[in-house]
Amino acid sequence: LAPRRGLLPLKSHYVGDIPPDFGPSRGFNEYKDCNCFDGCGYCTCEFELDVVNPENKIMNVTHFDITETKKYKREGWTEEQEVKPLPFRDETVDEIEDRRENGVLIAKLKKDQHLRMICQARKGIPKYHAKYMPTATTIYQYQPEIKLRDDLTEQLSLDDKIDFVQSCPRKVFDLDIEDKVYVKNLMDCHFCDECVAKAKVFGKREMVKVRMDPSKFYFTVESVTPNGPRSAIDVVRAGLRILDYKFSLFLRDAYGDEIKEHLPLEPKTKFRGPAPGASASGL
Repeated sequence: LAPRRGLLPLKSHYVGDIPPDFGPSRGFNEYKDCNCFDGCGYCTCEFELDVVNPENKIMNVTHFDITETKKYKREGWTEEQEVKPLPFRDETVDEIEDRRENGVLIAKLKKDQHLRMICQARKGIPKYHAKYMPTATTIYQYQPEIKLRDDLTEQLSLDDKIDFVQSCPRKVFDLDIEDKVYVKNLMDCHFCDECVAKAKVFGKREMVKVRMDPSKFYFTVESVTPNGPRSAIDVVRAGLRILDYKFSLFLRDAYGDEIKEHLPLEPKTKFRGPAPGASASGL
């Protein structure tokens, strides 16, 4: 149960990214950096799970059964800033259906079985453990460039063309209505060079060339749920803020420049980006 409970997503939009974010009404400290002895409202959130199954049927225990103990309640902390289990309750559907479709399963209880635990949530980064990962997908890919020599592909027989198209595991190539080879799914290419190897088998080394365009790449970030732990655009913005702050520390140590300003938590002009549960990607 402990690993399953530890991987439940928690809303973390206001935990703070750099030291200027921390304070009485802002952000959390990491537990190892906090001045407390065994947890406090500035580094720890505590939750309780206490469920009994009185019925003669299997009962599913989900994250909806978790409640906050308020042991480390922060003064001046709004409900929007609180750390809560995700996903949130969907008010548009029945509670039973919501538990069945959206509830993160923790355990199953038989009649008269009782499950009780106290859980503490603390701030961390994925370098410590994968459970701190705020996203479902974080990848980047260079822009592929594929050049086909039509004069050489037309020298192939139909069977060889089919063999060449099928050599690609990502189905990048296809045949058009006139049985000519063309690039169908450019962005699915992952530079395995199977097509290049097949061209060499046919004795036509110059038939296809695959390379990466180093001047362009696609960076894709996908959030876990529509409510977090953090939105895709929030994760990208936090990464840029942390990088900017580390450069400021370098300049301070190298040149003695004091850190007088840093990137803000929110942009001055509202960015009309993707929906909270969508992925953010771009060049």
